[in-house]
Amino acid sequence: MALTLDNNSLSGSIPTSFCNARHLTYLDLFRNKLSGSIPPCLFENITFLDLCQNNISGPIPDSFPLHCGLQFFDLNNNSLEGKIPKSIEHCKGLRYMNVGNNMIKDTFPCRLSSTLNVLVLHSNRFHGDLRCHSIWPGLKILDIYSNHFSGSLESINFSSWTAMVVRCDERSAQGPYHRFSSSGVTLIMKGKMVELYEIWFDFSTIDFSSNSFYGKIPNAIGDLTLLHHLNFSNNALNGSIPESFGRLSNLESLDLSVNELAGPIPEELGELTFLEVLNLSYNNLVGEIPKGRQMQTFSVESFEGNPGLCDFPLSSSCSPRDDNHSGLSTREHDDLEEKREIEWEYVCAAIGYVVGFGGIVWPLLFCRSFREKYYSK
Repeated sequence: MALTLDNNSLSGSIPTSFCNARHLTYLDLFRNKLSGSIPPCLFENITFLDLCQNNISGPIPDSFPLHCGLQFFDLNNNSLEGKIPKSIEHCKGLRYMNVGNNMIKDTFPCRLSSTLNVLVLHSNRFHGDLRCHSIWPGLKILDIYSNHFSGSLESINFSSWTAMVVRCDERSAQGPYHRFSSSGVTLIMKGKMVELYEIWFDFSTIDFSSNSFYGKIPNAIGDLTLLHHLNFSNNALNGSIPESFGRLSNLESLDLSVNELAGPIPEELGELTFLEVLNLSYNNLVGEIPKGRQMQTFSVESFEGNPGLCDFPLSSSCSPRDDNHSGLSTREHDDLEEKREIEWEYVCAAIGYVVGFGGIVWPLLFCRSFREKYYSK
């Protein structure tokens, strides 16, 4: 039995009488003015629960039953606190979970079911790294922006998210992968807030922006060929932009701004024909901006804050010295830097030998008193 009361002005607390309706499996209270806490008994029979955009407070009850049938769980935009309950691991069929825009303070919920398709945690107080033993082969949307997550991206098993890797052309023709309730899911895509009411088979998105991740961007992300939107902005990532990004043929927006990325922009990015939004601003990138089908369409704002970048659309032109190296791939650039370091080691060693040898030979040749004492010994 389904009960839909969304988009009203219902106020007060959620009635505990809902718990007595044993055949009630679908409860939609989206966009009301409900307050108070969530009744612990509410999870007994529910498979679909939408409490999005209310004024609900307190913790999420740790009362999910052993045979939990919950599949859709939306608590977005409330005032919830505390942690994600441990008993939620009993919900073996959970596919959609959205707890964004609350005040939840916890580590990453690694205990969630492997059936998960959508996980939204943005704008909370989550912290720690994302190092999980769990895998989510069906994961299509992961949105964790504006939290306090940290750690290295290289510790995350991106390759296990196979739903972002495998082509699904035949199934995509059959319709959407998953339909949502009337509330949909709100994501930032191409720099704008967008509400999605369904996910198609060939769509996926990752948003790790505004956290404290550090280290290099893993090459494995280039295997997620169904990615449409990727946002790693406002972190502390370093190293170079992986050449493997050139395999993201469906990518529509890429935001790597406000990090510590260095080296040249890979030529492969210029071959992405669907890339509509690109933001590489405020890094330490150098060299010539690649010439490609899409690169020349981006504005100055996409590249500003990188003093070492040159050529169109920037006003600074590349010097001959820059031209010699701007065409190098990221790997060739790293090899060149390594070779330079090795050459300097040889130079320093040679100088040391010359100085030491000269310190003996020079007095013997030009200092008579030293020469006489030397030979007398």
